[in-house]
Amino acid sequence: MGSLLRSEEMTYVRLYFDQVAAHDTLAELARSEIIQLEDLNQEVSSFQKEAAAEIRRCEEMLRRIRYLDERSKLYKEDEHYRYSNKLEDRRIMSPKKLEDLDEFLCTMEHSVKEITAHEESIEESYKELNEMRLVLEACEDVFKDTNRSERGFVKSLVRQMGALTPAAANAFRDLSAESGTHSGKGLVNFVAGMIDTERRAAFERTTFRVTKGNSYVKSEDVSEGRTVFIVFLTGSKVRSKVERTCTAFQAARYPIPEDSEEREKSHETCLERLRELELVITATKASRAEIIRSYRDYLDIWKDFVADEKTILQASNMLNYDTSRSLFIAEGWVASTDMEEFTACIKRGQLSSNAQAPSLVEVRGEGKSQGEPPTYFRINRFTSVFQAIIESYGIAQYEEMNPAPFAVITFPFLFAVMFGDVGHGVIMACFALILIIFERAFQSGPKRSEFFAYCFNGRYIIFLMGLFSIFTGFIYNEVFAIPMNIFVSRWKFTDESDVACGIDNCDDPGAANPPLNPYPFGFDPIWKISKNSLAMFNSYKMKLSIVLGVTHMIVGIFNSFWNGVHFRESIDVFFVFIPQILFMCSIFGYLVLLILVKWMTDWNSVECQNDPNCQPPDLKAILIGMFMSPGQVPPENTLFRGQAVVQVVLLLLALVCIPWMLLPRPLLLRRRHYHKIRYESLVPSSTTEEHQPGDTDDTIFVKKGEGAGDGEKPEKEFNFQDVFVGQLIHTIEFVLGAVSNTASYLRLWALSLAHSELSDVFLEKLIFFPLSSGNIVIILVGFLVWIAATLGVLMGMESLSAFLHALRLHWVEFQNKFYNVHGTGRKFMPLTLKRSEEE
Repeated sequence: MGSLLRSEEMTYVRLYFDQVAAHDTLAELARSEIIQLEDLNQEVSSFQKEAAAEIRRCEEMLRRIRYLDERSKLYKEDEHYRYSNKLEDRRIMSPKKLEDLDEFLCTMEHSVKEITAHEESIEESYKELNEMRLVLEACEDVFKDTNRSERGFVKSLVRQMGALTPAAANAFRDLSAESGTHSGKGLVNFVAGMIDTERRAAFERTTFRVTKGNSYVKSEDVSEGRTVFIVFLTGSKVRSKVERTCTAFQAARYPIPEDSEEREKSHETCLERLRELELVITATKASRAEIIRSYRDYLDIWKDFVADEKTILQASNMLNYDTSRSLFIAEGWVASTDMEEFTACIKRGQLSSNAQAPSLVEVRGEGKSQGEPPTYFRINRFTSVFQAIIESYGIAQYEEMNPAPFAVITFPFLFAVMFGDVGHGVIMACFALILIIFERAFQSGPKRSEFFAYCFNGRYIIFLMGLFSIFTGFIYNEVFAIPMNIFVSRWKFTDESDVACGIDNCDDPGAANPPLNPYPFGFDPIWKISKNSLAMFNSYKMKLSIVLGVTHMIVGIFNSFWNGVHFRESIDVFFVFIPQILFMCSIFGYLVLLILVKWMTDWNSVECQNDPNCQPPDLKAILIGMFMSPGQVPPENTLFRGQAVVQVVLLLLALVCIPWMLLPRPLLLRRRHYHKIRYESLVPSSTTEEHQPGDTDDTIFVKKGEGAGDGEKPEKEFNFQDVFVGQLIHTIEFVLGAVSNTASYLRLWALSLAHSELSDVFLEKLIFFPLSSGNIVIILVGFLVWIAATLGVLMGMESLSAFLHALRLHWVEFQNKFYNVHGTGRKFMPLTLKRSEEE
């Protein structure tokens, strides 16, 4: 029976079912999500498998569905496009075959593409005609005061040439004089068109330069981003240069008649064609809306249907097909507790397909008899986030101890040690509680940002982190860095001394005697305003980090013991666990013992006051002296009798543990390997098949004995050199890691101190300082900035920092003691019809 602590017990099964029942059987298994199929065609390329063509067709159908969905969303706000929300207006389409749906989707895609291309062509023509209308109107505005003769045209042009160079102006005046004596046309002409507004200035400069000043450009903004221009020029060569300039600047040129009457006719013709195109565009949009309306309501149904069929086809590619008996053969892993549901799925698949041949279920073996089973933990909404954190480090081996149950408590607690504050914990817990209460609304609602998705998926761990932060906040006695005087402070200040004394032990105020009855829970609020508060909190939090860290690592080492007992690996128990736990306890366990003894000793007792050597020792000096001068403990560093002897024994025990971890295990593994080769049977054990008597059901069970060797995988070749080098690395890593990992837990102290001090700074500078000014505006601004700093820096950046540090402590310092020591496992990936959000 499996649990979250260890993987579910897995059973390896083989299925035989008729070709007719293949689709329905795989569909039932995918809906139940209880089997992980093994690929029996690994040697065959994916392009050569039987269902490869059908899978490609499904992918093409999904592409068409995505295209149709994109087009419907693109025109969702169109005024001609309205969805029908009434059920009676819908034609329910529930496809049963891929062929029918594929033909329909192909027709729909072709229709949408055709009408879209037609609409784009019409809109482009409408745009060009509209620009031509604007150009005609702009030209008419320019020429409205001129006569219809060329003489009047040139004279009017000369009157508008205020910006021309003297040479160009004289040239146009000469043309004006010539136009009075000649009746010829074409002496002065123009080029008109439309250009992007952002290119207008560059276009005018370039035109002036290429024509050497023999042109005049008049422009006017007529719409957003577009400008009408008219270039007046002389001669065919200049005109050719101007036209090339227009082409270079991607300006649209339009043929504008020089005669006023012809321009009017062109303008009327343009307006008439615009009205006709508007009618065509309206009809085209109505047709497009009708096409989109005919399929829009069924896209999700089609998408799910095709995706399900693709999943079933991919699963069928993992099966073997027995052509002689027209049977499909499938193999896979099923949780032993799901065998009853598994057989029911096989039965339902056979009945729904009306298959005549019965389905056969063959139990090949349980556990590791058929190779390495997948790791399967039953999780729920609460435990899924913790399991995801653990599996980000690595997948547990089959039946290996799972760190997730421990992380449910230790992860939020270590986070709270670094983030302890009642106010901040309440904000975090309330935020997570809102996500938990309205989780169904958030799940069924529209897709939100990636940051919100991370918060929503981790709502339960955020809620626990908030609760534990409230707990540690009560211990630290801080609410937004303000101490709480819930149980009344046990210290008081007097006029006789600058230091405080206990309210029930203040006979001599100058002695600074502590209270006989200390504060009931957490720190006394007076510590927050004392001058030595930082030193006291530093000392306490640093020692607390060591105690919590060593305890956390010892729990991890004990988990390796339970792994060894479960897998019946006596070598790992006696030559890995025992030396590791002795090494850890002889040094750092002893340090924890010294911390506890120092905390529990009453240094203000009468006996201690009369003893000159009775004073709090420096624990760092004790630990250094244990290695540098074994057997010698100065009187000022003595905590208990026989301390020198105990330290020598512990030091010797730690030294003995190093070769104890290094040498015996590789040698014993080599001895076990040679012993197995020497006495291994040369004849494989026979296989027996047992048919359950009295089976009247169509589903037949076959159980294969333990000696079934055809499914077993060959063991990895033993290499003593690799094993010894691996053990050497493991030993060095553990010995050095015992020191570095213990020091790593000091981050609990550092992050907690940083969080507390940062809260103090924000409170003092943004709340207390504005209050002392007495200015209501400064107080209001300071309060708003304090809220922003609290939410942005403390609740945002600090919480993320504490989360990452707690994550590192679990991955590196805790899990490496027992998790994935002999390699990672493989996760149970059942056949399922569910798809991720990305899919």
